[in-house]
Amino acid sequence: MTYSIAIRTLGTAGEKYIEELRSISRQTVQPEKVVVYIAEGYSRPEETIGKEEYIWVKKGMVAQRALRYEEITSDCILLLDDDVRLAPDSVERLLKALEENDLDCVAADVFKNHEMPLATKVKAALSNWVFPHGDKQWAFKMRGTGSFSYNRNPEPRCYLSQSCGGPAMLWRKEALLRTRLEDELWMDSLGFAYGDDALISYKLYKNGGRLGVLYDSGVDNLDAGSSSSSFKKSADRVKVIAKATTMIWWRSIYRNGEDTRWSRLSALFCFAPKIIWQLVGMTILSVFSLSPKIVLSYCRGIMDGIRSSGSNSFTSLSPFIQTKKS
Repeated sequence: MTYSIAIRTLGTAGEKYIEELRSISRQTVQPEKVVVYIAEGYSRPEETIGKEEYIWVKKGMVAQRALRYEEITSDCILLLDDDVRLAPDSVERLLKALEENDLDCVAADVFKNHEMPLATKVKAALSNWVFPHGDKQWAFKMRGTGSFSYNRNPEPRCYLSQSCGGPAMLWRKEALLRTRLEDELWMDSLGFAYGDDALISYKLYKNGGRLGVLYDSGVDNLDAGSSSSSFKKSADRVKVIAKATTMIWWRSIYRNGEDTRWSRLSALFCFAPKIIWQLVGMTILSVFSLSPKIVLSYCRGIMDGIRSSGSNSFTSLSPFIQTKKS
């Protein structure tokens, strides 16, 4: 199959972007095109490998991917952030995994949750109910809480998955367009599209698509943080995360278009204990840091998320689950 590369960027990743471009030029299977979708108002980087085509689009983590890709005619599109480094045969491995497993999309495992230090794993479990699982069939599984679980001991191969991270995702073009990323543009209005790639990949899975994660892709995340650096320093970070996670859960699990009275009740029984647990944690953190703003921001985020999820603009979106693949 043929492929082209689509990079979303603000043009501010610097040396890490240079490394990415160089790694693209070394691929054993070369792309037909390298298209860089840069946010409006930002300058084109000086770095080049001589084959990139720059297109200015509306700024936004989702907006810079929710495109029709009319300038790309390849069978597949490799979506990249601007801070990843590919091994010389990374795309060759991804293409092989896509074809051999009959996938619609395969993502490189760049965050390596299973290799996190024990302290980090415990923190993820306590703070966001992100746990390891022992299911040898799946890479990542989505839970009724809105959190994912990760394979605790994967082999270096491709696994089916229900969701994934998004720094490097190889899509069949028709599957990418069928998933209707434009329906999730609401995430950009949050100020930072927290969890956008996980939501979009889960949408593919829930609509009957085949998603995979390749654990031995050779792709490294250099983490320039060009889009998230200001968000990490923001005083509203806790509020935005709480609002985003509430709205993601509401749209993809609670009211996903295939929900019933019993599925909604089950989803509530999963989500409510998580919120109560996090509220207790935020309260303790506020007490020890002498900053009541932390727990107040969390509460405001949850309430804003509930209100926004019930708004006309949100409920009028196309259903999260629209079709089932035969």
